[in-house]
Amino acid sequence: MINKFFADFKGIARICDMRTALRWAGSVALSLPSVLKDRNLLTADRMMGKGPFKVRHAVGSAVLVGDQVFSGLREIWVRDVYARNGFLRIPHNGLVVDLGANMGNFSAMALAANSTTRLIAVEASAEHSAKWHVTMRANNFADRAELCRAFLGNFTEIQRSISDNDPNYADTPEITEDDFLSRFNIDYIDFLKCDIEGSEFFMIEPGSRILDITDRVAIEVHNFGGEAQHFIDALRARGFDNIMVDWFGAECIARAARQRTRSSD
Repeated sequence: MINKFFADFKGIARICDMRTALRWAGSVALSLPSVLKDRNLLTADRMMGKGPFKVRHAVGSAVLVGDQVFSGLREIWVRDVYARNGFLRIPHNGLVVDLGANMGNFSAMALAANSTTRLIAVEASAEHSAKWHVTMRANNFADRAELCRAFLGNFTEIQRSISDNDPNYADTPEITEDDFLSRFNIDYIDFLKCDIEGSEFFMIEPGSRILDITDRVAIEVHNFGGEAQHFIDALRARGFDNIMVDWFGAECIARAARQRTRSSD
């Protein structure tokens, strides 16, 4: 926990500024009993408020805003879970698909990385979808980004539970992969980011095409949807030969790329 705190502190100073990092450190100190009890920093993040927070990364800069925005800022911009080591590469006029877009922290990073990027986001929550639109407007990205509010992928216990019990998901439709690709006229994906709480295993089932038409993927693989190592093996079988995995117990974040890509044509 202490090592993570200092790493995040330095990262926040780099991505935002020292003033924001010191303010966050103060929030951690004020919320220390909750931090120690919960063994995470979410309470301190909430104390940081709605922003706006100006963030800068090697790929570009953006403005992040909204309730609980700071947790996503730390994960995606500070800890760099999807773009690490220059992995977020998008060719001219490239297409990014953001599955599980939440409030748009990664969507903003991808759109900031290339001024010609087009992005299609999928998000099931009504609340997160509304926040995503706010993030896009705050950065003048709305003309290059579309949102599909739907459940895409396998319906796990997580999806059933939130669909039955959370009003933010009560009227969320399900969409099949074929309908999604057809609706948005997708025949090639330059970068696919995925965090859909175990539903990602639909992509390695027979008949799924989404990985086959994708150059680069950054995927959170959750063990309540299937076995993470099986997913990694399936990526290799689908032609991804540059695979980097960060393990968190039985779960992981996998970044994978093909040797031959459209961006190098």
